[in-house]
Amino acid sequence: MRSSLIDTLFLSEKRKELLLFLKDGTKSSDEIKNAFDFPWKSMIPQIRKLVEWDLITYDKGNCTLTPMGHIIVKNLENFLMTLEVHEKYRKYWIKHDLSSIPEGLRCRIGDLCECEILEPDIPNIFEQHEETLNRINGSERIMAFVSVHHPAQLIVYSELMEKGTKLDLIMTEDVYSIVKGDRTPTLSILQIESPIFHSLKEKYEKEIENLFNDPHSCIFVYKGEIKPLNLIVTDTFFSLTLPDSAGKYNNSMITSSENSAILWGKALFNYYVDISDKL
Repeated sequence: MRSSLIDTLFLSEKRKELLLFLKDGTKSSDEIKNAFDFPWKSMIPQIRKLVEWDLITYDKGNCTLTPMGHIIVKNLENFLMTLEVHEKYRKYWIKHDLSSIPEGLRCRIGDLCECEILEPDIPNIFEQHEETLNRINGSERIMAFVSVHHPAQLIVYSELMEKGTKLDLIMTEDVYSIVKGDRTPTLSILQIESPIFHSLKEKYEKEIENLFNDPHSCIFVYKGEIKPLNLIVTDTFFSLTLPDSAGKYNNSMITSSENSAILWGKALFNYYVDISDKL
């Protein structure tokens, strides 16, 4: 029986498309005719097959999903979106470690079907960062996870808060130690003895102080071992940088302005908020 139902769903493109078309509510025969480039006569056997499996009802020319039909279509849609995401970004997934994404959100990876993978060449890395900053500028709220210390990124967040932007920031324990001065950054540019760099260091320390004391900020420290390298979510933008399969940093980034990806990113951020310590 199970294989017959699977055949019903997947061996006919017409049946599959009709089920997905009905997910938003009852459709009349005229609406179905206008939506598909199929002769109506060829649709009648498909409707009968779906009625036989109690996936839809057909009454007075109207097709409606049954309650179980709704459940199956929802899972079918998620499955198809997952396949699409894997197919579109397969090279990215096989090169990166997904362990920082909890299982529940990995099962919703189809929400990222309308994303873009940015893999800049070395000369274009700063263009990538500039594009990201342009897309978060003017945001009412920024949610960010930082596990790689980047002074410029923290300064930007501080400056945006001066404009009224609210910031929810999660730092790893290592980054927090560097920011608070307990550890020297691996890239010790701020330690160079020079009047110019001394001025930059003063600006950095001032912005960091503002970052921690600004009423618009909410800071968390994450002490777990599994770390996403970078996550930024606003109401209009989402970006995620994952470690590669060896656990090392690279500049490949998933970005999107689609609502489904943004909601997925917020869920990922909230997952880490729940297991982090608030300062």
